[in-house]
Amino acid sequence: MRLLEYWGIKDTALTSEFRRSQFLVMIDRKPLVRRKGSSIQLPSHSYPELQKSLGEYGFLFDTSNTCLLDAIDGPNNEVKDDVLRELGRCLDAQFVDIRTAMLGISSERERNILAKFQSLSKWSRTYLRCPKCGAPLKMRVSKTGATCHTCPQVYYPTCSPVAITLVSDPTDSHALLVRHKGSPPAMYTALAGFAQPGESLDECCRREVAEEVGLPVSKVMSLNRTQPWPMPNSSLMCAYYAVADMSLKIDACPTELESARWFSREEVAAALLRTLSDPLLKGIPRDVNERQKLLYIPPHGAIAHQMIKAWVEQQPPA
Repeated sequence: MRLLEYWGIKDTALTSEFRRSQFLVMIDRKPLVRRKGSSIQLPSHSYPELQKSLGEYGFLFDTSNTCLLDAIDGPNNEVKDDVLRELGRCLDAQFVDIRTAMLGISSERERNILAKFQSLSKWSRTYLRCPKCGAPLKMRVSKTGATCHTCPQVYYPTCSPVAITLVSDPTDSHALLVRHKGSPPAMYTALAGFAQPGESLDECCRREVAEEVGLPVSKVMSLNRTQPWPMPNSSLMCAYYAVADMSLKIDACPTELESARWFSREEVAAALLRTLSDPLLKGIPRDVNERQKLLYIPPHGAIAHQMIKAWVEQQPPA
């Protein structure tokens, strides 16, 4: 950890290690992954390997478009899909959408590394000028900070806290799940929302449930589980459990939700089993009449999956 911190602030030291490093690859927000059975892994590559492979396809590869992810032992145009397919084959892997990768990667550590990869990459491309005086910023080679040429203010990547809440009834026999607009048909998940300035995560949990489904909650408690999530920006998902009265009328927010319903443990368990047996969601229904049914929950790479799975298995909330 000390070496990671040292490299994070020492550009010269990190640059000297560049050619001896191992690299993950992401182009146009599509990380390079390798499939192993039904799971996805992040393959790493040496500098000579990538220098040759990326160079053959006309890609720049140096400290300007890389970021520091971990300390281990030992241009801006969209890229054509066919080029990514060929490059992926050359590296014995393939490029996929970052959301697909985050949901499909089995290793929690690799998911967190990928979230860091996307977050630092996006932050370093966005944070170009000082918000205080407008002068250009000097970005660290590690992409973990930037210094103003004039002030000199130092800026660091930001992370937005999100409360994601699994709501059950007082008997703990039913869970309240929702379908967001734009989400895959027949997939339900837990309620979630960003914390506002001056608001605790407990308060965020209560407010978001009230805003999205119109229900007051009680017995709000942290599940002591978090997940970095890089879409659309860098967030930290913080898991919560809460209780609501099932007899009260649900008032789903029409601008955010397509549906919000109570489901029995048996119904949720069936969706969990279907998701585990079909993690790539190939069985998502095309029929419009089927889209509001509970057939899937988010795949295992999402914190919502772990929360719902724990509830189905009747693990203690905290």
